[in-house]
Amino acid sequence: MTQTEIPGPESHWQPATIPPYYTGKNPAHQWSVWEHCSPLFQVIGGLELPVQPVANRLRLIVERSWDGLDDLDVVLFQLRGFSFAVSKHDGNPAGVSLVWLTQPHEDADKALDALLEVIGAGEEIVAFRGDFRDTSSELSTTTASEGTADNIATSRRTSGWARIRRAARTTTTPESHAADVPLQQLSEDQRS
Repeated sequence: MTQTEIPGPESHWQPATIPPYYTGKNPAHQWSVWEHCSPLFQVIGGLELPVQPVANRLRLIVERSWDGLDDLDVVLFQLRGFSFAVSKHDGNPAGVSLVWLTQPHEDADKALDALLEVIGAGEEIVAFRGDFRDTSSELSTTTASEGTADNIATSRRTSGWARIRRAARTTTTPESHAADVPLQQLSEDQRS
């Protein structure tokens, strides 16, 4: 086998883990294993606690990863016939850990209940149930309550963080909903 010398990176290339957004010079973009797999996962809820207590209870090892939002802690495991992932982004403004099924299942509530039972926690730590990414339910809620095309378009453009914050709320008020809408889309009355 011959030794081939590969040159180092070009000085103007950004790290490959930073999304290029069409401005970067690096021809490569690196994904994490989490970023590659998680779009296939089914979010079934959010828990108001970090990943580490779940990992400690089940004697799991917390892994570090990243995706387009931030760095995160994650554990992947099987429990009572369900394949779970529990993740928490470092910069998650809602402060919740997301519970995922790595293999989608029709009875997501049964899976979340099984996890809660085994970790010895009750409903009090559940921030929300369901998938915050499900824009069809978000759109139908927005359409039913407010009914305008502008509101539907705003829901489609809502960031992932805003949807997590909205899903984690126990009560929704018009003022708290306005915080998730970009400023330029608020009416003059809502801005004051």
